[in-house]
Amino acid sequence: MTVSLDERAASLAGRAPHIPADVIARMQAQLRAGICLERGMLAALEDFYNRLAHAELPPDLVTEEIYAAVATSRSRLRTLLKGLRAYAPAVPLSPAAPVTQRWDAWLNARYNAKPVQPSGSRRVGLAPDDWPEAWAAALPNLDRTVRPYGNRLPRLAAKTQATVISAVGLLAKSRNWAATQGVEIAPTPSEDLFEAFFRFLITQRGVSFGTAADYCERLSMFFMRAGLFDEASLTALTDLKGALSEEATDSDPGKWAKLRGFRKNFSLSDLLHAAMAAGQAAEKLPGHTTAALRLRQKAVSYALLVNTGDRQGDLRHFEIGADLIRDEQGDWHHAIRTSKTGRRKEIDVLWPGTSKLIDAHVLGDRPAWMIGRRVRALQGANVLTLADDVVNKGFINRRLKEEFKIHGHLVRTLVTDLLRRERPDAQWAAQHMLGHEDRYMQETYRSDFIESGAIRAMDRCIAKLEEG
Repeated sequence: MTVSLDERAASLAGRAPHIPADVIARMQAQLRAGICLERGMLAALEDFYNRLAHAELPPDLVTEEIYAAVATSRSRLRTLLKGLRAYAPAVPLSPAAPVTQRWDAWLNARYNAKPVQPSGSRRVGLAPDDWPEAWAAALPNLDRTVRPYGNRLPRLAAKTQATVISAVGLLAKSRNWAATQGVEIAPTPSEDLFEAFFRFLITQRGVSFGTAADYCERLSMFFMRAGLFDEASLTALTDLKGALSEEATDSDPGKWAKLRGFRKNFSLSDLLHAAMAAGQAAEKLPGHTTAALRLRQKAVSYALLVNTGDRQGDLRHFEIGADLIRDEQGDWHHAIRTSKTGRRKEIDVLWPGTSKLIDAHVLGDRPAWMIGRRVRALQGANVLTLADDVVNKGFINRRLKEEFKIHGHLVRTLVTDLLRRERPDAQWAAQHMLGHEDRYMQETYRSDFIESGAIRAMDRCIAKLEEG
């Protein structure tokens, strides 16, 4: 016997007793308009609301676990999310993001995996079996969360572990090379050890200053997790890494041309406008989608770059509750030590607009009253990913290059120059903002053109942010 759409509409409430009346009403209206419900949607929504009822949770507080339990297949998850968007738009979808990502990863692994191509080893440094005993003993620390100096250091991703092991292997090889030159160096981290490593990289490997700085960054990640640093050795490696980074930037022949090109078409305020635009665009997308997450990440990273002048390498690793702290008044505070110098930056409270962008990122599409609960739940999480992992190394620079033809280091140059042009006497302000050890380090960040127009535009943009 054929059942009419009106009869199907009338029977919905009896077939799905846990779905709220307003949701049922929207579904009935669609049926009476002659449009059938998608196959499996009623069952998925009934399962969803039934699990909420058993967990004694209102829809506002839906959890990742609820979504995961309903999502017995990728197609069922997609059907559920589509139904919630259509008939229960107030239900937050952000908690479903990890579930969606897991199903997408499963799909890619199943159908898009590339066959493994055999290849020979390209290792240049020594294998861990040939490392000094203390180094080899610390190797497992890369694959777990450790606190050798009190601060939490998260497990490194597999690819990052591989680059760190490669760098340490090169360091081990540099000791052997030094020994052939008649210089015996103890394996304990020290200025002599890192000086030998630098000479080995430049004279024997012929790497660029930028590549050498990257190797030093990986050594820092290793020895921090190994707990082998003392104050002197940490300072020595930090200073070497900083000097290499500055030399790499200053020797880039395109740096000044890129800065002039930026000034010709943009000002720093355009980065803030781009941040606000990205935040607004994210609000129009379903909260669980990767596209919404990427827009919120872009908004937060752009705002922090301009607000704080942070190195994008530092910014990628910010943790909630450690590097960025939210007070009871709703303001976010900056409390980091830069990776290059270890010096605490003296910025403190962020602009209201920056704080609001961070709040929006933390909430996703959850109601605003949940912000305190979310911040507490995310203590120790990465501020951009809201998890233990970190965005890839080129995440911020790639977006800056696409939109503005510059990278994060040049933003620091522009911020410092703006400070100098506006307040020529405020040299120490630039030092504290950038986390430099002395005022002369800032000379690298000077550019050679007038900033007055950009300052006025920046002031207008900051005023707009502070107004709401």
